Amino acid sequence: MKSEHVPTGIPGLDDILGGGYPRGRVILITGSPGSGKTLMAMQFLVDGVERFDERGVFVSLEESKYHLLSEMENFGWDLEKYEKKNQLAIVDASPLRQISKVKEENLPEEEDQREVKLRGPEFSISALSTVIRSYARVTRATRIVIDPITSLSFQFPDDQTRRTAIIDLLDSLMSMGTTNIITSELGPLVGSAPGERQIPSEEYLCHGVIVLHSTYVSGRGIQTSLEIEKMRETKHDRQLHPYAITEKGFIVYAERVLG
Repeated sequence: MKSEHVPTGIPGLDDILGGGYPRGRVILITGSPGSGKTLMAMQFLVDGVERFDERGVFVSLEESKYHLLSEMENFGWDLEKYEKKNQLAIVDASPLRQISKVKEENLPEEEDQREVKLRGPEFSISALSTVIRSYARVTRATRIVIDPITSLSFQFPDDQTRRTAIIDLLDSLMSMGTTNIITSELGPLVGSAPGERQIPSEEYLCHGVIVLHSTYVSGRGIQTSLEIEKMRETKHDRQLHPYAITEKGFIVYAERVLG
């Protein structure tokens, strides 16, 4: 059976993705700091609201809501307007800060009374999933973003525990029936081969993986390119394609990067 696709909201990306992200799946976007992961994920939500009346939830595990709103204004996106219309929820769930109460104007009363800790040893995937599910229910969201899950690596002491936690999180997202994007930092470089890096467990576990590369080219400076490392249920281009961050957001170009 052919999978349904959800448009990414990124000019040029749907063309090399076979139509978009597979609906109802979990897609990982990974790259170095400043490569555009957060922008790419938010653009998916904004496009859903503006073009398809698909509501979204953005869960930030690091950046404060204030800074996120400020940064996205640079691309002409008034996220507070979408929030007021209940089309978008932005959740500050950083494990570096404490959410002492899940209390927002539109949250169900039973969730309002619950204290959920998201810092240090009290942090749990079930608590995070409860927060996400609450906001998704209130907004009737069909799209969810978690940015970035790299923070989880500081919460769990060993690889097996972290892998189990990631599986639990992905299972929770899949059970909601939403199309989901999670972001992470690229794994550290290993070995002597150029670009050889450690592959974190989430790259194996997610249904799709998009890698944002930044490479120094002599005489031309930093060159950015996008690679669809894998994407289940859809035929996709595996070549590197250049991308740029413009005043209107993230854009992918059709030409291929030559080795």
